[in-house]
Amino acid sequence: MKKQTCSNICAYLIAMGIMINCRSVWLSNPSWTSRLNIGLYLILVCGSIGLLLINFNKIRNIKRTILMSLFVFLYFFVYLIFNSINFKNNLLLLSSLIIFLWIVQIKGKRLPLILEAYSNVMIIIAVTSIIMWLICSLFKLMAPSGYVPFNWTSTEGIYKFIPTYKNIYFETQDITLPVIGNIIRNTAIFTEAPMASLNFCLAFLMKIVSGSKTKITIWLVIAILTTFSTTGYILLILVFFIKWLETNKKYFIYKMLFVIPVLIFAVIGINLLIGQRATYGTQSTSLRLDDYKVGLTTFLQYPLFGAGLGNNVALTENMASWRIYMTGFSNSITEVLAQGGMYIGCAYIYSFVKGIYLTVKFKSLNNFILVLGTFYLFCTTIFSYQYILLLLLVLFAEFEIYLKQNLK
Repeated sequence: MKKQTCSNICAYLIAMGIMINCRSVWLSNPSWTSRLNIGLYLILVCGSIGLLLINFNKIRNIKRTILMSLFVFLYFFVYLIFNSINFKNNLLLLSSLIIFLWIVQIKGKRLPLILEAYSNVMIIIAVTSIIMWLICSLFKLMAPSGYVPFNWTSTEGIYKFIPTYKNIYFETQDITLPVIGNIIRNTAIFTEAPMASLNFCLAFLMKIVSGSKTKITIWLVIAILTTFSTTGYILLILVFFIKWLETNKKYFIYKMLFVIPVLIFAVIGINLLIGQRATYGTQSTSLRLDDYKVGLTTFLQYPLFGAGLGNNVALTENMASWRIYMTGFSNSITEVLAQGGMYIGCAYIYSFVKGIYLTVKFKSLNNFILVLGTFYLFCTTIFSYQYILLLLLVLFAEFEIYLKQNLK
């Protein structure tokens, strides 16, 4: 078997693990959660070892990488000494971060090989979910193959059962639209619409960097739109607006013909989403706004080292009584500050700031959009400690090796 083929197999294996780790339904099945988490970690470790053995000669500076790994380990281990809540899980998280320091250097065409594999996997998920959404959820041409336990929104250990279609598509949320009425949102294999939108958006941003053809990225755009997620709609508006400003003014009319329908559809969707009531019985926007308040309140109580990574109890203690059955959190930025304090928050901020600085320095608009889009999602969606975010943060901190490459 050729070296490149083996490398691709390892990369796609890790990419599948990263995708499943980012809020997939399987991780919210109480029967699978613990074993699947261990399995995903083993896939990450074994796949990364294979990828590194095959591509070890591509590591740009082994001595520097070793020193960086040592620094990262010591920096975060100091935190774990002072705040030992969830010590075992956070130690595994730290080891994952160090693994990413190494495999982020295994290059694809314009991004790390692992991220290009992830975006390709998400294209397959997007196409499959759109087809299944049309056939199963919209036109009801196929009945569910069964129901699976689902604890994403469970309270006090009580969970519900959701429809599944051969475990390749799940129905987890609905929405009520004027005239049309109640329809199922496309959540693909993820726990809810914002989580599906998150994964589709990240893949969309990566495809912009890799320069994929429009007919490929359009599948991701459609997938984002069918989730009816506010965050996804706003990201599309942001990206199209930036790209619109970049293009030549002589094509202004053609740009408007393309952009205006998207903007109108997005704005209508946003208004519908803001006005609708979530399945929890209160306005989704009220919950999101309250989450920022709760996160900042908790951060001010534990400003230096936070309440402990993964310590959700500290957050729920600051939630008002009206949220007794709605304790889920919705954004990453205040969760990181509340649970990790300034000590951990500075590490996240450093990666984003360095990513912005390097993309501006090397005048790389597409990579700038990737950093800016990821930061926007970090501020509006909950994926604080998922593999995909950690990998992107490492990339932004080490972006120079790719930005220099793209100038050649």
